[in-house]
Amino acid sequence: MHRILIENYIKQISKQDIVMFANKNNVNLLKKDVDILYHYLKNYWQELLYGDALKVFTKLEYELGSEKVQIIKKLYDFYYDKYHNLL
Repeated sequence: MHRILIENYIKQISKQDIVMFANKNNVNLLKKDVDILYHYLKNYWQELLYGDALKVFTKLEYELGSEKVQIIKKLYDFYYDKYHNLL
């Protein structure tokens, strides 16, 4: 059931949601970065939550650069650790 709720939430996420989350966490993103993150979130969310997230971060590193991906990975780890029991 949690998976269905997460999937429905992911379907509703907008690029503006990504921008607001990034700003809240002091992450500076270019428009191109937001487009890339939006694509990955919409298409790889299951792999990020239930599969091999490292593969996704490796692909992201190629597109965004290692500095931004390190920041994003820290946020991912923080929230994954905090909420993984609900997944």
